[in-house]
Amino acid sequence: MNFAETPSLSRQGNPEVLAALESVVKSRFPARERAYHDAAGMPFENLQDLFELGLLTATVRKEHGGLGSNVMSSDPATFLQAMRRVARVSPGTAHCMQVQNHVAWALDELGTDAQRERFVKPMTQGMSVSSFVGSEAGRKHMYVLKTTAKRVDGGYIVNGNKNYATNGYENGVAIVFATIEGETEYFKSHLMVIVEPGMEGLSVNHDWYRPTGMRVCPSPEIYLNDVFIDELHVLGEPGVYPRGRWQGRFHLGFTANYLGMIEGAYEWVRQSLVERGRGKDPFVQLRMGEAKTQLHGAQVVFENAIDAWRTGDVQRAELISMQAKSICAHAALEMSHTLIMLAGSTALFDEFPLARLIRDLNTHILHVGHDKTAQIVGAAELGESFDSTLQR
Repeated sequence: MNFAETPSLSRQGNPEVLAALESVVKSRFPARERAYHDAAGMPFENLQDLFELGLLTATVRKEHGGLGSNVMSSDPATFLQAMRRVARVSPGTAHCMQVQNHVAWALDELGTDAQRERFVKPMTQGMSVSSFVGSEAGRKHMYVLKTTAKRVDGGYIVNGNKNYATNGYENGVAIVFATIEGETEYFKSHLMVIVEPGMEGLSVNHDWYRPTGMRVCPSPEIYLNDVFIDELHVLGEPGVYPRGRWQGRFHLGFTANYLGMIEGAYEWVRQSLVERGRGKDPFVQLRMGEAKTQLHGAQVVFENAIDAWRTGDVQRAELISMQAKSICAHAALEMSHTLIMLAGSTALFDEFPLARLIRDLNTHILHVGHDKTAQIVGAAELGESFDSTLQR
């Protein structure tokens, strides 16, 4: 079944890249997914395939070795449509890909020439995966961290415990968020530091991450104990991340994953029903018609949100992206119940992908805080103050 029904290149992305990806995802990824899931392991073979297609640095400018696809570029679609295709089979791989690309994008756009040479160039030459780590236990605000950075001669001393560090830092680097000691306003206090293997005082806990779903994107805890950060390892000026509205650029990455997951589940159930001769049942036809209608609505709002970034009105694009993220999440959750009822209990056995996709869907949607998304959209509609970059 062809899900890419809209002809606009601004929504669909580079057809050659996406056709090559489609072939790889369909032919190689399914056989690997159960083993990755059972082990809660990194999908290294999948990621190597994505690297060879240029999709681990899709967001990096073409002149620096990437594909030049991100929501702020002339091609907002290729990266997002690629994530959607990967998520139809392996949502965890799609999330690893998303995080790696967000790291590469930030380093490419905000980094110095020396930082691009040190951190971005190697990403275009060999497969690596990196982490973007803001999350931590007890954080009261997305941009106000318990992890602290103390100014010292030549840099900072950083202390803190981070969690949900998808990809870790051991096969690349991690951009870690911290608050500068002595600063009270996050536009001045928010700091991004780059950590890499071998730094004294840096450690990782892989045993922490054992979720029910999204097991194919290991997201360990990272501990920083008096880690010294020199100038080369400070990314941008303090406050550049919230001032640049970077978090708002990432809404559609999550949306692409939600949509891809439910597309994958829908197509598996559809094929199963046809193969089992269930297509003549009028009640099966009714439920499939309802599911297809919901799916079409989610597809349309996703691609409309991609187009919104081409207008140049960033805040409007953020709000439209938040609405698309919420619509796709709710449609996927409702559809998942319908698909389970259509498929039957045997379809949830481990040998089939349906249960994994639905567990991944439920787990991944919890990360983003959809009540907060709706509250922000509502505040904007009522003329009240809001921040459309926030995830929680």
